[in-house]
Amino acid sequence: MPSVPFVVGAYASLPPEKADQEAYYALLGGQDWIAGTELPYPGDLADAESRAWLAAHVPAHWHANTITAIPGTMRSIGADPAFGLASADEGGRQSALRFLAALRDALADFTDRRGSRDVSHVEIHTAPTRTADRDAMAASLEELLRWDWCGAKLVIEHCDRYIEGQPPEKGFLPIEDEISLAREAGIGLTVNWGRSVVEGRDANTALDHIRAAAQAGVLAGLMFSGAGPAETQYGYGWIDGHLPMAPDEPESLMDAAAVRACADAARNAPELAYWGAKVCVPASSHLAERLAFLDHIHRAATA
Repeated sequence: MPSVPFVVGAYASLPPEKADQEAYYALLGGQDWIAGTELPYPGDLADAESRAWLAAHVPAHWHANTITAIPGTMRSIGADPAFGLASADEGGRQSALRFLAALRDALADFTDRRGSRDVSHVEIHTAPTRTADRDAMAASLEELLRWDWCGAKLVIEHCDRYIEGQPPEKGFLPIEDEISLAREAGIGLTVNWGRSVVEGRDANTALDHIRAAAQAGVLAGLMFSGAGPAETQYGYGWIDGHLPMAPDEPESLMDAAAVRACADAARNAPELAYWGAKVCVPASSHLAERLAFLDHIHRAATA
């Protein structure tokens, strides 16, 4: 998929110090295979000062950037379990719409500061946990699609569905519902490898989800994050913890063969607009090592 932009979720592997973060963005910007980054909301998009810093240090030639609403979504669910675009509780749904309105305003300010509409997609989610409702999500999509997104397209990012008796990481709608919602709304769907595998407890779940979305004509994005059953330095077993690819993290089920199989499954989807990698790294990693964890995934996918 050489013509499809490769996006890195740099925030997952950012070093802690601001000066090192600036150097890391500069290092990533020097790689000809990287076309953009996935930005978390709120994160550095939260306020004017941090947006100004971000706009200045995300490489100016990156025009395939995306924004994910998952950090703020999960934080909001922690405060109010009824929060979510797919909430049958109208108060919780309206809270989620206000959250997305704040994201939209941050996006507008970010693109103004960069002088470029270079955020291609905004990833939204079918929260809340356990009680997500398809009809409520349809109503939210109808409203969201009337807003000005500064040239970005909305895309549903699939997270693990709620399964009775299995502790959820996200516990949102099943991918079958999200695919039908995407088709009805005329938007795309993004598969995150690790989030699908956390749902199915099986590496093949990601491949199944990619194929289902591609067959339905809605596979807009594919992001590679690892997952596995064992406890690691990144957290407990089956955590949505963005594990590196094996053997960088030996307990990760996402190895080169799995990456290649999923890339091959997505390759012929004409609607695929971006793909990429988002992994955490050991805290002591120097900048070149952080880049290498992402490069290994890119090489596996394009081998």
